[in-house]
Order: sequence, then C-alpha cells, then structure tokens
Amino acid sequence: MIFLINFILFLQTLVTLTKADIDIVSPKADAVFTATSTSSTVTIELEWIDDGSYPNIDKITSISLLLCTGANTKINCFKTLANAIPISDVTVDSDESTYTVEIDASVSGNGQYYLQVFALYDGIGYTIHYSPRFELSGMSGTVTSYTYSDSTQPAAQYYITSESSASTTQTESIDTSASFTVPYTLQTGHTRFAPMQMQPSSKVTATTWTRRFPTSKVTFYSSFNMKGTYYMSTITPGWSYTITSDVNYATPASFPIDNGGWYDPTKKLSLTPRKLNLQNLLSSTKGNGTTSNTSS
Repeated sequence: MIFLINFILFLQTLVTLTKADIDIVSPKADAVFTATSTSSTVTIELEWIDDGSYPNIDKITSISLLLCTGANTKINCFKTLANAIPISDVTVDSDESTYTVEIDASVSGNGQYYLQVFALYDGIGYTIHYSPRFELSGMSGTVTSYTYSDSTQPAAQYYITSESSASTTQTESIDTSASFTVPYTLQTGHTRFAPMQMQPSSKVTATTWTRRFPTSKVTFYSSFNMKGTYYMSTITPGWSYTITSDVNYATPASFPIDNGGWYDPTKKLSLTPRKLNLQNLLSSTKGNGTTSNTSS
C-alpha cells in the first residue's frame, strides 16, 4: 500500500491538477495522545468537513489512513492504519465526517506524527491530505520521530480529472471570469481572485491620492470556527491588453575624443610652467628681509 501511494504521488505530477474536497479539523495541532499502562493502543478521532469546492465529499468511495513522520519536504508514511475503508464505515453528522483509528503502542516510539488521508473518488481520481502534527507518548516501538519546525502540515496533493471519461476536465469546464468582478475583500472560499495588473501611465497628473478599493473589515469569532475559512491561493487574471516594446534604434553618441568634446588640457594654459629652485627662493626671501632690517 505504501509503495502504491508513493507511485501515485509521482504520477500526479504528470496530470492536470485541481484543488478540492476535504478539510481536516481534527486532530488538532500539538494534540497529545498517550498509551496508558492499561491500554496498549492510542485512539485518535479523525474529523473532516467539506470545504465547499469540487469535488464534494459525497463522491468519496473509500479512504485510507497512514501514520507519517518527517518534514514537509521528506514525508515518511511508515504504517498503514486503515486500508480502503468504505465510506459507509465513516460516521457522518451534518456536515462533519469522523472516523476513529487505533494505533498500537508497538508501532512507533514517542514523538511527533501526522496522518495521511488518501480519499478515492468514484471515477474521477483521488486526493491526499495531511492532518496537523500531534504527539504520541507512552509508545513502545522503535521508530524514531523528531520534532520539526514546519508550522503547518504538508500540502495536499490532487489528481482529479473529470466527472466521467466522456466529459471535459473540471478545470476546463468552470468559467471563473465572473469571479474577478467581485471585490477582493468580499470574496469567500479557499481561492480568491485578484484584480488585473495595470501599467503605470506615462505621466502623473493626480495631485491627491484616492483609494481604488474599499478597506476590509475584521470580524472576531466568538466560538471556534469549524468551517476553516483560511485562504489557500490567489488567482490573478492575465492582461487584457498588450504592451509593444522594441529596441532603441537611436545612433549611440560618439566618444568625446571623436565628437570634438575632448581637448588637450595643455592648450588651455595661459602661462608657461617654470621650475623654481626652492633653496634659492628661500635664500632670496631671507636676504631681502635682512637688508630691510639693516636699512631701518
């Protein structure tokens, strides 16, 4: 199973990708799960919600769970905890889905871990998500896990092609042009659409500044937000205009020596330089002073 997951991760770089599906809300980051002396297992409740984007989680046919360790750039999923669980085995309550997984204490040592959630969709592909990092203690296994400085879990991977083999891909069938007309601060969802980049004018005529877009407001939550309204990415539209550029065909200016701007500095001298004997000059000055004193 682990080999299959790694092979699929390689294949996903060769296909069209689209973001979608589940949003893991539990286990929480830095949560601690302890295997006690009376229990040889650790129980973790995995919980996720639908993030509102394509595809919907009701299209999931099965999920697989793996226990992982390592940095975001070096994921090591060393233990399969649940393999191809039918979605019917998942508890669904309103918009929340939960599945309880048990980890034997002999599987690993104490340390920092996270879960990999492999969700298989009916006929359209799969997604892979990772839970926040949590701590396992009271473990008796030999696998070593260290504490990593990554502030978030590894990024999700996607391989979602189309709703059926006869349809076009989801990314091709969605027209997002209308999304760019909604002010940035009023948009919701994990993806936002930014205004098109404009070019500066050739001349500045404004004497005072004005705001192009309204300011955003801050709303404070009175309870824990289960919907996960964080933003994943921003899409900026391409230019609706073209910029014409060309090389500078003007003839380069000549060097000063070629265009008459250079001159021989000796020709600007009005007096001829002379050599002076410093000793004679000093003696002459001293002698003149002595004669003057004697005369007086």
